[in-house]
Amino acid sequence: MTEEDWVGCSGENPIREKAGQPPNQPQLSCPECGSSNVVKAGLRYVWDNTTVQRLLCKNCMRRFSNGKLDEGNHLKTFDTISSDCRVSNDPLWGASGTRQVQQYLATVETRQEKPTREGTTPTSTADAKGKIVEFHWWMLKQGYDEGTAKNRAYLINRLAVLGADIRDPESVKELLAKMKWGDGYKANYVEAYNSLLQMEGRKWGPPRYKRPQNLSFIPTEAEIDAVIAAAGRVTGAFLQGLKDTGADPGELGRVKWTDIDREAKTVKINRPVKGHNARILRVSDLFLSRISALPKKHETIFRYKHMAANFWGQRSRIAQKLQNPRILEIHFTTFRHWKGTMEYHRTKDVLYVQKLLGHKSLQSTMVYIDYETACFGEPSKEEFTVKVAANVEEACKLAEVGFEYVTGEYVDGGKIFRKRK
Repeated sequence: MTEEDWVGCSGENPIREKAGQPPNQPQLSCPECGSSNVVKAGLRYVWDNTTVQRLLCKNCMRRFSNGKLDEGNHLKTFDTISSDCRVSNDPLWGASGTRQVQQYLATVETRQEKPTREGTTPTSTADAKGKIVEFHWWMLKQGYDEGTAKNRAYLINRLAVLGADIRDPESVKELLAKMKWGDGYKANYVEAYNSLLQMEGRKWGPPRYKRPQNLSFIPTEAEIDAVIAAAGRVTGAFLQGLKDTGADPGELGRVKWTDIDREAKTVKINRPVKGHNARILRVSDLFLSRISALPKKHETIFRYKHMAANFWGQRSRIAQKLQNPRILEIHFTTFRHWKGTMEYHRTKDVLYVQKLLGHKSLQSTMVYIDYETACFGEPSKEEFTVKVAANVEEACKLAEVGFEYVTGEYVDGGKIFRKRK
């Protein structure tokens, strides 16, 4: 840079101040998957005082510039980005506590310009902020989980931003009726507003929105193993744990290093979610070896808060690489549904599955009977391979390859084992 170029540069890095934005570039396609659905994703500063536009493929979630994929050596991770640098101040992405809710609400301006109902006035911005902060703190005092309290405070704030008067239940009903949301999503707002009225000691006639009762997607074991093998080191270990235990993702995400018993090959679920029971679950040698390679920087094994978005990007690349769109239907909870379905198929014991999954109500476990029927058909249509074990050694070999003991000890001393084809 010449001496004139340095004039007016007030920051510590005048090269970046002078560089500015790069010229407009033509629409490019992703070198990984060929998709043209790309968006701008920041700048890359190079040694000769110029900048290169980075692009992000919305299909495979890979970044590239100048037609070449970026290796990511210059990308900041989520942990290295301070809260001041983040685009969103959404409390769901910030640290826990009321302070983050206040920071989020400080950026919100009400969009309601006129009363939603005749004879009423819109909730003022200050009143809405104060009410939502009070609501968030009330839920914490009532013993609600931090995530539940933050989520419901966010939903109430969203109602106010969209123009509803949160003091008037009829105004909330009108807004929900106008929105083109699914009934399941609207039911979340109804639950949040129920809690707000409970705090105020008021009642209302809530609208009837019911969540659809759809059967979850159950992949094959080969598809699950393919996703685990292709995922990253940390994500792959987390997915292996979900497959072995059938635990809720939030439960496995709270597991500490001290909850692992390597000799007994078990993990303790001491911090269950959604009202589940605490329990001890067996894990495989593969899971133990995977977590052994992870750094012990934190009290918990996994940092579950930031893993979902990371998994979505990896899942897209895996589906593209294997040309299997069914992989896009796999979520963290899919592993729990798969485990419950396979265990019921193996044992036909619904009480055992209830204990494994930590359900307090048997009604929650009965759905896996439907899952098992949908995956394997009616029992009368099943076909088996039958083997006879004459001694303990033969019985052990059959059990190792998936045969299950049927019944009986006959005159010839044999015992019958079977395995579904």
